[in-house]
Amino acid sequence: MKIAKSSFYDGVRLGLPIMIGYIPLGFAFGVLAVKNGISGFWAVMLSVFVFAGAGQFIAAGMLGAGASFLSIGAANMLVNLRHILMSAALVTPWKHLPFGWKMFLAFFQTDEIFAANISHYKSGREVTVTQVFTLALVAHFGWIFGTFLGAVSGSLITNVEAFGLDFALPAMFTALLVPLLADRVQVIVCLAGALASLGFMQLGFDRWSIILATLISASAGLYLSLQKEKN
Repeated sequence: MKIAKSSFYDGVRLGLPIMIGYIPLGFAFGVLAVKNGISGFWAVMLSVFVFAGAGQFIAAGMLGAGASFLSIGAANMLVNLRHILMSAALVTPWKHLPFGWKMFLAFFQTDEIFAANISHYKSGREVTVTQVFTLALVAHFGWIFGTFLGAVSGSLITNVEAFGLDFALPAMFTALLVPLLADRVQVIVCLAGALASLGFMQLGFDRWSIILATLISASAGLYLSLQKEKN
């Protein structure tokens, strides 16, 4: 019972900062969805059953532009290829969890929730289904609630950028990333990924810049880690 309570409180503790950050992000998505012809109800349902963050923003913009569902699906598949690497990183922290729970909890692994789970694991605290699920539910609630607020007030907001809502996502993820940079290799990998992504964006690679930068920085991290072990 004590372990269950501890896991529950760990999940709440990890999820609350993400929930607070997700409310303005969900709000921005709700506004964007309504302005692109998606009803408030379906905007909220997207946040309940898709929960894809950047993918939802892409879908809303493409729907507003009249894109086909096939094009929207292809764009989302491309931008979410990073989840393959994220899933690989969770193999060790989640190796003791039941397979069915792993499949279910994978749905909730956004960038921020993933970072919080990795941080929790690296801190040496116990990883349990209760902890992971509670973290996911608390964070997901913030996204759904924010979407609802944005959907019902979408007609009142003309420009979400004026409120700085478009910067909430990178700001929150940066705050989650910095505490994970515990040694020189991790700092180098982080900087390499950021510089590579910016470089590819300037070269016109658009969404591919994230995938290419991830591959480059991950390869650099692997090389440096192997060199460190040899020494």
